[in-house]
Amino acid sequence: MSGDGPSSAGTPAAGGGTLRLVHRARTWDQPGPSSEVADGGEAEFVLSGELPHGHPVFGDGPRRFHDLQAGAEMVREIGEFLGQSLFRIPADRTGIFYRFTLAAPDICAWRAEAGRAALLTTFLRVRPDKVIDGVPRALEFRTDLQIDDVPCGTGTANVVFLPPVVYRNHLAHGRTSAQAGPPEPVAPLSPVDPWEVGRTRPGNVLVHGPSRPAHGRLSVGVSVPAGWPLPATTAHGHVPAAVQLEALRQTALLCAGRTHRLAPDRCTLSSLEVHFRGYVEPGTHLRCAAVAGPCARDTTGHRQAPVTLTLAQAGRTVLEAVTTVVEDF
Repeated sequence: MSGDGPSSAGTPAAGGGTLRLVHRARTWDQPGPSSEVADGGEAEFVLSGELPHGHPVFGDGPRRFHDLQAGAEMVREIGEFLGQSLFRIPADRTGIFYRFTLAAPDICAWRAEAGRAALLTTFLRVRPDKVIDGVPRALEFRTDLQIDDVPCGTGTANVVFLPPVVYRNHLAHGRTSAQAGPPEPVAPLSPVDPWEVGRTRPGNVLVHGPSRPAHGRLSVGVSVPAGWPLPATTAHGHVPAAVQLEALRQTALLCAGRTHRLAPDRCTLSSLEVHFRGYVEPGTHLRCAAVAGPCARDTTGHRQAPVTLTLAQAGRTVLEAVTTVVEDF
């Protein structure tokens, strides 16, 4: 995106619809983000798109709230596009998000209206990091979010761009570790009831075989059902972040519900902090452990509980997260 003024482009969103990205140049004299990178400064963008409406996964459930991870996925999708299209990062480098946070202090802004789509607008401030000869090796994002022009949260993200050799080594290490573990069960054992994880269709349930909660601790198996509406793997062969985030959401609601009796059909995530530590390989069993903290009330009186989660595969931790489950009135 270059030119004398703000520029824009559209790109398909994983959840359906089109994401629209607009570059907000600091002055009319700057041709585009590349100049800002050279100066060591931030570039600003506006990303907008409809939150998934009628989506087979994100649209399944009581639809009291828009799913927080749908907003997270929109920002994640655009990261690699920005790096390679606008910041002169070579196309053979692979963008990997390794940290992501999203906080929605007021869950009222995330309430969904039946039969009506909502527009999510994200104001992005992108700072190049580890710049060598004008090319950044990583990008840092700070975001402010609005739903239908109403402020609804803030977030951060960090993405690193790996050269081909480094990326292939990471993949090889992950696959070797995953293959050392037991194979994924042919059929998930004892899947939980969909209502306990905020869904209505059994085919959208990823978690099964939950342990009995003890002192706020709970563990579940994670499997992607055959024919699940979101892709089970990416073009590179590993399980995409959208699947992992949905597994986190389901486990968090299940843990908060069984520990503190928060009603899943009235719950949503009001915060999400994720550290991706490795690739998730398909065909190998996953386990998600959750620990719920004390139940309290937020400033508006809603009951809420923090939940710490760890996603593991073949004995190695591939993801760590902290989230907050909030129950609506």
